[in-house]
Amino acid sequence: MEARKYDFTMVTTKKKRYTFEEYEALERAEGVRYEYIDGEVFAMAGTTKRHNTIVLAFARALFPFAQKSGYAVFTESIKQKLRTGEKYVYPDVIYTCEPADLADDSETVVRSPSLLIEVVSESSLRTDSYNKRLEYFKIPSLQYYLLASQTAPVVEVYERSADFWKYTIYEGLDTTISLEKLGITISLAEVLN
Repeated sequence: MEARKYDFTMVTTKKKRYTFEEYEALERAEGVRYEYIDGEVFAMAGTTKRHNTIVLAFARALFPFAQKSGYAVFTESIKQKLRTGEKYVYPDVIYTCEPADLADDSETVVRSPSLLIEVVSESSLRTDSYNKRLEYFKIPSLQYYLLASQTAPVVEVYERSADFWKYTIYEGLDTTISLEKLGITISLAEVLN
């Protein structure tokens, strides 16, 4: 009896490429958030209650500073335009001081943030601490990038200096983060408790 031969060659399908306008229409039609990377769309994973609580706590802590200065805080559903290629992602929290970002309430995109915050989990740690960080550092207006842990009272802070990014770890609920360039102080107890 002759053995059968099978061809296990993988069949690949070409991914659909979207224009930015098609991408925004897709999000509106489906009610799903997608990150947009050079024409390809990637669905955003859902979050946990803990993640959402931390995001809201950061927004609440930042709001008085933004209101006093005429700036704005956005969370999770506003896109950040990256500098390289045609890329749009969803940081957890965006703080912007740029008048152009504040001019039109119907916009879905921020282009010139001063502060970006990601609340990291095991699954997002690599993307947020490496891939996104490298892209975020290319944004000229960005002064601070924060990575907040969901599982411990720890926040990593990257601060723009003249020729480099200064890195500091803040640990413990009795710790306060000072973002001097923006005139902001945040207690870890108010955002990670």
